Amino acid sequence: MALQQQSVRLVLRNVNGLARGLATQGMAGMGASSVPTEQVVCQSKPVMQASASISLATPSSIASGIRASAKASPMSLAPQRSMSVLAASKMVGAGCATIALAGVGAGLGVMFGSLINGAARNPNIAKQLVGYALLGFALTESIALFSLLVVFLILFA
Repeated sequence: MALQQQSVRLVLRNVNGLARGLATQGMAGMGASSVPTEQVVCQSKPVMQASASISLATPSSIASGIRASAKASPMSLAPQRSMSVLAASKMVGAGCATIALAGVGAGLGVMFGSLINGAARNPNIAKQLVGYALLGFALTESIALFSLLVVFLILFA
């Protein structure tokens, strides 16, 4: 919920900057120096009121509005936190350790695809093939569990 409110505030801030740029640059060049720009306020239900007609906007006024909204850093609403080198390397290590999960998924797909293929070719040994497939599934899934164990050890130990 808080993230949605922050993103709404960011959008409203950009709209305000664009409206300010339109009002000061584009409309002042056309002779309309006093165009009312109303500030968009983030309430429980955000309501936006247009300040100038978009059809009267020139490319330079749109560009100045974008520059005005870019001055207010888009990351200013996001909480700033400094991450230490140790914490960053833990995140990278955990990401690298989860690569094994992709191999497990591919291995299980190949294994059960081969089970279906083998059972279709020789239905007499289908029960024996299912037993082998379940053993292979258990061993392959243990690799995934060990990988997750390593990830949690890297992150929280």
